[in-house]
Amino acid sequence: MSLHSQSSGGDFSDEEDQDLVNNENMPLEAEAFLEEASKRSTRVTKEDVMKGQDPQGIPWSTLDTSRAEYRQNRLHNYMNYENLREDHQVQSSKQTLEQEINQHPVRQDAEMFEFENNERLLRSSIVHFQLRNLVWATSPHDVFVTHVNEIVHYSYHTETTTAVLSLERMPVSLGRVQISTMAVEESVCIAGSFYGDIVCVRVPHHLSAVDGRRECSGELVYCDRITVDDNAITNAIVIWKPRGNSSMQAVISNNDMNVRIMDIERGFTETNKFQMPWSVNYTAISPDGKLACVVGDATEAVLLDMTTGQRVGECNKHLDYSFAAAWHPGGNLLTTGNQDKTSRVWDIRTMRCLATLPGKIGAIRSLRFTNDGKYLAVAEPADFVRLYDVADNMRSCQEIDMFGEVSGISFSPDGDALFVGIADRIYGSMMQFRRSRKGLLSNLDLCP
Repeated sequence: MSLHSQSSGGDFSDEEDQDLVNNENMPLEAEAFLEEASKRSTRVTKEDVMKGQDPQGIPWSTLDTSRAEYRQNRLHNYMNYENLREDHQVQSSKQTLEQEINQHPVRQDAEMFEFENNERLLRSSIVHFQLRNLVWATSPHDVFVTHVNEIVHYSYHTETTTAVLSLERMPVSLGRVQISTMAVEESVCIAGSFYGDIVCVRVPHHLSAVDGRRECSGELVYCDRITVDDNAITNAIVIWKPRGNSSMQAVISNNDMNVRIMDIERGFTETNKFQMPWSVNYTAISPDGKLACVVGDATEAVLLDMTTGQRVGECNKHLDYSFAAAWHPGGNLLTTGNQDKTSRVWDIRTMRCLATLPGKIGAIRSLRFTNDGKYLAVAEPADFVRLYDVADNMRSCQEIDMFGEVSGISFSPDGDALFVGIADRIYGSMMQFRRSRKGLLSNLDLCP
């Protein structure tokens, strides 16, 4: 992973504007108008969209550009970040990549999830532009998100925001800590930092019962730096519960080239550690707990034996660095997401790539399967999230089209809801989708 951070998010050059309203050609009075308009309503509902309102609350009729024109401008100007952009071998392989994509045609007419609402009070922050695992759902109406230096919980039942983990109120001095990644599972909330610090708290039990925004930090479980390496960015955290073991484990991927397995219940005791020859960006554990898929600053995705740490397989068809991986609950399918703007679906029994799924605007930064294994969600760094029907062999797709940097995606454990975090100076929000029912808002291109 690149060492520099970009708090505004985005895989683009410093010269390129990515905010809809952050445009040097826009008059100050127009920007002020948009800021004022954004304050008039905090939530856009599916009923509002059915009446013609933009799902993000963007007043297109008052702007000098249409939604369609702005979309074409974004597609043309957005610069995908590639670490191996200058590699001649990579460039020569891109034609082969296009051929692989064309061998797996995908229909974009599926109706899997429908827009439910867009909560604009719930805004997320991105510390590093390549790290987009900053949204976690624990139920169809409970979601956690990173905002500046705290993790907040939002209840859609009570419309309440509660600070669960706040670095400013930690009982120990953490210095200049920035949250780079996070994970929430059951009663545990863990934050990883830009400098190798790990903070874990117990989530308060009655979050849905409070009224208004409350400062309700969870009980501190652990707070320490797990590496002294100068290159110590915490790139990803996965909370894993081994079968037959009641103790949850934190699987921590770090830029210091290590994967650490730490026992949460035993004070984050290190139970295993895998050293890689490159910075580790994400680690996914197979459903049976026997294999780990490790991706990082390399073109290959490596399969490790969880007991011995030995390399037992390799998926090596990507052209750049990978930042995402996910196992299908059935255990035989694995997906990887890469800066070459593709996600690949692998059959681990044969180590064969079954499908190469293209992005539209940039790298694949986040991947999630529903727990029932029916759907796969694929998130780009901005503007697009795609849902694939697994039973249809990923040949049918639903494209969610919005504007803004994607801070993270998360299915609820029951698979009924999908949450998409958007980081934007004015239109930052949390979009909620529900599994589609016939007769309800089925057109999900989000164009009213």
